[in-house]
Amino acid sequence: MKQLVCALLLATSATTISANSVESRLPEHIGFGSGAALGAVVAGPVGVVVGSSLGALIGHDVVQERALAQKNQELSGLNREISVARSQLAQLNAAQASKQAELVALRKLLSDLSVAVHFDVDSSMTAQRYRQALEAISEASRSIDSLTVRLVGHADPRGSETYNQRLSEARALSVEQVLRDAGASPMTIQTEGRGEKQALVAGRCDLYAMDRRVDVELNFDRKPQNEGLYSLR
Repeated sequence: MKQLVCALLLATSATTISANSVESRLPEHIGFGSGAALGAVVAGPVGVVVGSSLGALIGHDVVQERALAQKNQELSGLNREISVARSQLAQLNAAQASKQAELVALRKLLSDLSVAVHFDVDSSMTAQRYRQALEAISEASRSIDSLTVRLVGHADPRGSETYNQRLSEARALSVEQVLRDAGASPMTIQTEGRGEKQALVAGRCDLYAMDRRVDVELNFDRKPQNEGLYSLR
């Protein structure tokens, strides 16, 4: 019995040394060699069973250990990638927050801002001196999400009420056309004519020029479509 145990130990040790010295061998080869050595010690049919069974188990354990080591290495790589992604997302969120703050400040500056385009007597033609300012407003309406332009036409109190109403509407449409020619979307522009209803001081000829105008009002009537970012948690 002692001889059998010694033989088993010697066979196992020899096989382990052989397996460690030949790293290129597959795990199944290692298991087969170990099993063969053990089977040689145990004679007869029992030796065949012992050799094949133990050999398969030894090879299987080696395969599992190597597979587990590989999976752990892959998991470590994925964790590094997730860490980098989180860092990049944090930077994007910070940049988005900064841009959002700038947009809020810009909204506050532009909200309910009104500028006037003035017209000659009985005219609905937008003067050339207003073109550059209107082109800038047109560009802003294209670049700033939710920005809308409201055009309110007026007329001085001279003439009939019906005539002044039509004249005020024509002036608003004239300014709208300049904005559209500069690239503004008609979906962002609203026009309205109020005739002589809001004339400054009726009967004051020195103020008539102030009544012949279109008020250009900038507003934020719609919520921005791309407000905020998703966060990775």
